[in-house]
Amino acid sequence: ANANAGANANTPLPAPPPPGLFVMCRNAEQANAAIDAGADGVYLDFLELTGTGATLRALRDRGAKWVGVAPPRIRKPDEEKIDRYLMGLAPDGVLVRGLGALHELGRGAYGRVPRAASGEADGETTTHDAAAPLYVGDFSLNVANALTAREVLSRGLSAFTPSFDLDAAQLTQMTTRELAPFTELVLHHHMPLFHMEHCVFAAMLSTGKNHLDCGRPCERHALALRDRAGFEHAVEADVGCRNTVFHAKPQSAVHLVQPMQHAGVARFRVELVREGASEVARLVETYRAVIDGQKAAAEAWRGLRAEEGWGVVRGSLRVLA
Repeated sequence: ANANAGANANTPLPAPPPPGLFVMCRNAEQANAAIDAGADGVYLDFLELTGTGATLRALRDRGAKWVGVAPPRIRKPDEEKIDRYLMGLAPDGVLVRGLGALHELGRGAYGRVPRAASGEADGETTTHDAAAPLYVGDFSLNVANALTAREVLSRGLSAFTPSFDLDAAQLTQMTTRELAPFTELVLHHHMPLFHMEHCVFAAMLSTGKNHLDCGRPCERHALALRDRAGFEHAVEADVGCRNTVFHAKPQSAVHLVQPMQHAGVARFRVELVREGASEVARLVETYRAVIDGQKAAAEAWRGLRAEEGWGVVRGSLRVLA
């Protein structure tokens, strides 16, 4: 174990990724609103693969400079075609969400996928022939300390998202001068509470049991689970029919923007669930203003707290002791 740690510590780090504010979007309306409001780029995390390809090309046609994709968090056997399709779109970035995906990246399984491979899912192709995409480790890799950060960077990542298990003090301690340039900090998101194979849509809105006989009600309906306090937690399905339950109250790290910038962090992310275009615009404009030094974090926090439907909290970032 000590030998591995020493080798990891001596591994040269890659070149830092470009800075910016990036927004994870779940539909084309959100993606266009985010770009219009000043986001430097977007990640597309759509239920429909065909919608991902169409939106990526439309965003490029309108001049978007950076469009990434977010494959499912868990990949079942025989779902390799999902990754091949997404890579065939020639995205500018890819969220690496699991250790299996990280392993494949480390052994060169992703590499430079031939662009013609994009036709696997629906006959689509792309003429965009950019350099290899930027690989960003998502929070689900659970990067909670410097050793883990160096390990994932040594396996092909250009940036990592710190674990959501860290509070503000732990996050600040982890973000050293060495690792800060490779950190992509999530500033605003609905905390994912559960990620499960059980499909609430199929169970509640159909007589089927899987995508073969359920009629895919997830494409036509929105579901939420109401807890005993009356909060409604959104349920979202992915392309592999897995469900994620998101906390009703969004969590904000706006108070960490300036300290993180002083440490050297330059990549920030906002993650959307069901926000409409006007909400997306207000969110992106607020965080953009704080990042650019045009609005104080305290002022932004008061606005986010007062905004109907948001009522942001510090959540897991709150220091308990």
